[in-house]
Amino acid sequence: MYILIAILCFVFAELQTSATETDTTQIIEIGGIKQYISISGEAPGKPVLFYLHGGPGSAVSAHKDVVTGELEKYFTVVHWDQRGSGKTLKLNETTPPPTFDQMKKDAEEILHFICKRFTTDKIIVLANSWGTLPAFHLAQYYPEKIRVLIAVSPVVSNLRSQQTTLELLQHYFNMQENGKAIQQLAAVKVPYCGAEQMLIQYRWESVYNGELMSDDQFDQLLGYFQHWEKMWFPLYSELYKSDLETSSGSIKCPVYFIVGKKDLTTYFKITEAYFYKLEAPEKKLFWLEDVGHNIPGFAADKMQKTIIGDIVPRLNLSGTNK
Repeated sequence: MYILIAILCFVFAELQTSATETDTTQIIEIGGIKQYISISGEAPGKPVLFYLHGGPGSAVSAHKDVVTGELEKYFTVVHWDQRGSGKTLKLNETTPPPTFDQMKKDAEEILHFICKRFTTDKIIVLANSWGTLPAFHLAQYYPEKIRVLIAVSPVVSNLRSQQTTLELLQHYFNMQENGKAIQQLAAVKVPYCGAEQMLIQYRWESVYNGELMSDDQFDQLLGYFQHWEKMWFPLYSELYKSDLETSSGSIKCPVYFIVGKKDLTTYFKITEAYFYKLEAPEKKLFWLEDVGHNIPGFAADKMQKTIIGDIVPRLNLSGTNK
């Protein structure tokens, strides 16, 4: 979910790439402002997949070919640069920091727009990290419009994830007698007071998972995080009040989770526990080995192979959008 570092095979003949496919972009009015969408692989009869990016603030439309390029063989893929992100930010540079309610309302409007634009009753929602929160909101309130929700690195509880991971890291580095880690992690309080605390915890998550971060790298990232903080920390702080166990314990559309076995950012054991409690018409959890939180950034190929090889066959696609 977080802006940590910005960063298929079962075949249906009627869903293969063809000469009739087109890629387009559109500026639409959503939530009282102009917002940007990108449509890739559009062709008659292909089901629509709506991608909700993470962050908040990390639009991926600029490198969508890496994130969802293979999926375009099977779906018409819609990317949306959310309020405050990517090309939507460039269109509205004076827009104030978004609220969680605004982001949910924007997601509702764009869901209705997509269904109307493609003359379809249902779409597939693929959401990553932060994007899973508005996605679960849509699944809870508009399940009749969602064929399936695919939640990648879902944010179950920002608060509980960070608290659990902080305790795990403090215990581990105490056992390792790593004085630098012990000292820096002692200054972290959950909820975070600012972007620097977020980055400190992420730094030692990375070390725990075998990826070193030098002081120079930390300083470079800190400047980026502090810039991000100005737009997004108010919304980020709101998310501490959100917990899917209480807000989305039951939904009426199929749900598939794709989770990294090394995800400490949205702590994978909390995600797993929530998955088993979640009530849905159909659900399945797919694990990615040796993968952390940022799946689209570092394991987009594995994500797409899982969707194409394991989820597409379950969709029972008929070759139409209806």
